[in-house]
Amino acid sequence: MPIMYDVVINGGAMTGSTLALALTHLTQGKCRIAIIEKQSPSLHQHSGFDSRCIALSDGTCQRLDQIQLPHGQSLWSQMQPIITPIQHIHVSDKGHFGLVEFHAKEFNLPQLGVVVELSAMGNLLLQQIQRCPNIDYICPDEIQQIERTKQIVHITLKNGRRLTTSLLVGADGANSKIAHTFNMTQDIIRQYGQTAIIANIQPQQAHLGRAFERFTDEGPIALLPMANNLMTLVWCVKQAEPLLHLSDAAFLSQLQQRFGWRLGKLQQCGPRVAYPLHLTKASHSIQPRVVLIGNAAQTLHPIAGQGFNLGIRDVLNLAKIVSDAFMQQQDWGEYKVLQRYAMKRTADQQSIINLTDGLVSLFSNHLLPMQIGRNLGLITLAQSQLLRQYFAKPTLGWI
Repeated sequence: MPIMYDVVINGGAMTGSTLALALTHLTQGKCRIAIIEKQSPSLHQHSGFDSRCIALSDGTCQRLDQIQLPHGQSLWSQMQPIITPIQHIHVSDKGHFGLVEFHAKEFNLPQLGVVVELSAMGNLLLQQIQRCPNIDYICPDEIQQIERTKQIVHITLKNGRRLTTSLLVGADGANSKIAHTFNMTQDIIRQYGQTAIIANIQPQQAHLGRAFERFTDEGPIALLPMANNLMTLVWCVKQAEPLLHLSDAAFLSQLQQRFGWRLGKLQQCGPRVAYPLHLTKASHSIQPRVVLIGNAAQTLHPIAGQGFNLGIRDVLNLAKIVSDAFMQQQDWGEYKVLQRYAMKRTADQQSIINLTDGLVSLFSNHLLPMQIGRNLGLITLAQSQLLRQYFAKPTLGWI
């Protein structure tokens, strides 16, 4: 017989696991949840130079503090040993005078955001999920077949296990199986002609909680602070292959030329990975009994680090709407319930898409009037606290 769940989440990484914990908190553990994850946790045990990282805005940190865990503490409080605070953000345009800096103190914040290693965060989320008797973490496994009726979704897994649910959530990223199955096409809105190179770097100088975003003629370079004075690099370039095949020393030399010497000599780097950059958006984020969240709903350029933070707002909004319906004994997978979620998310999603896409267009334009205009804008932003507050509101996640 199939096992019945109130919610099934396809994708057990940060977005899907956080949704499960948020639903558990808001329904007081009454909502029975299954998470399906195809990759074994043992494949993600990387740290130091091998680790992948993500930046969380102040708004995201506040939202994670709202998720109470079974033992009475918040998810955010449990994250304290694995975070590196961002105290200062330095933004510059290579070859021009435009420069602006943001400090946590000017916003009366302990930090502007934090950086967390994905492996450490994954371990923490899995530990907390294992303490929740209402959540089954099915891993490694994947969906083989889906059938949907008006009242329920039938799921068959690769190992033969069968599940049923009132709501199926696609938290399975840019190549979402859920989106593909239900023809919720993940349309490519814009090809940026850039590839992001990801690696961890050891600078000569202490980073002191500083994050850097430097715009170049090929794309932005971001360096974010990590533990042990490492920094995680996101370097957007037009041609990645030549850089990927360089020795570490030659790669660091090329990066030094583009980034500069604000951190002294860049001394070591870890393994490099790369992925092409484009803006995608699902044609529909909801259907009856089906919803897409996070990168399954939209995938952004990494400029300003907004993608995951936007996804967390998807998570918290969906958790609130579904849990309200669940606790009121309504049909939480019904289209009119999911429509409330979609209507609530549209403005925020479109605003952040426009912001990131606009920044890429602005700083990729080599026309002299545009170069002059954007540098005058950076100079004005540097001198006006009111404008910095206005610009910081969406980027810090104060939505």
